[in-house]
Amino acid sequence: MPYRHPGQAFLSCYGTLQREQDVLRYVEFLRQEAGLNDDPPIDLTLIYSHFGIPTPRRAPLDEQQGILVDSSTGIILIKEDDPLVRQRFTEGHELMELLFDAQEQARRGSFLPNWSSDHKERLCDQGAADLLMPQASFVPRLHELEVSLSTGRSLAALYQTSLLATLVRMMQYGEGEHALVLWHQALTQKEAAQKQSARTTEAQKKMRIWWSLRTSGWQSGFIPKHKSIASDSLIAKALSQGQPYNGAETVHFGWGAIQCQIEAMPLQLGNKPCVLSLLHL
Repeated sequence: MPYRHPGQAFLSCYGTLQREQDVLRYVEFLRQEAGLNDDPPIDLTLIYSHFGIPTPRRAPLDEQQGILVDSSTGIILIKEDDPLVRQRFTEGHELMELLFDAQEQARRGSFLPNWSSDHKERLCDQGAADLLMPQASFVPRLHELEVSLSTGRSLAALYQTSLLATLVRMMQYGEGEHALVLWHQALTQKEAAQKQSARTTEAQKKMRIWWSLRTSGWQSGFIPKHKSIASDSLIAKALSQGQPYNGAETVHFGWGAIQCQIEAMPLQLGNKPCVLSLLHL
């Protein structure tokens, strides 16, 4: 089948993007056009076949997971040494890039929204999650199970997505009070600005919050970025011992403390050792 730009095809049917909700409509458009339903795993090859998009090529990329090389022919490059589930998410991301490519062409000389690069990247990631983990099938399955790392692993295997992407989706739709927190070893900004020897710098590093997400039902206060955890915490232990730990623990966030159930597991992100934790109240 000859190549048909999916972003341009969508805009010709529904008009230019005016708000973020239009991105979700594009995701539904891709699935419907390719004859896909919401059942996992989503077969992206059917979308490529329907629009005549060449199968994304694997390449030794360095700084990027994927590149939309040429929107006029649909050529996409995917980082060849990424895990397959990560490659699938990148493919979904690049399919969203085709939408914004079409929008950019349409907005020249017009007053259409011009989202920032960071905003657009977030929308592309959200669109990839919506494409690979459709709400209509993901949410009922999630509600049958409890929010946990075990549930995340099961859904990740079913949808053929990474554990991290699946847990982020879980936070978006999970019921109850839960928080997903990623920790890494780091200095405070003040410490990092000081000139110290490498040995001293490493010794001062503590387990600190890198980022966090909370379910909509979370009512237990703000989770501050960069806040450190005690060295005897299950979270710190998961990193030092290189294995998962579960248990009840009091976590201090600067403004106060909360008693919660913790699931903590070590995680390697590139060359960076981290700990992924779920906090349950």
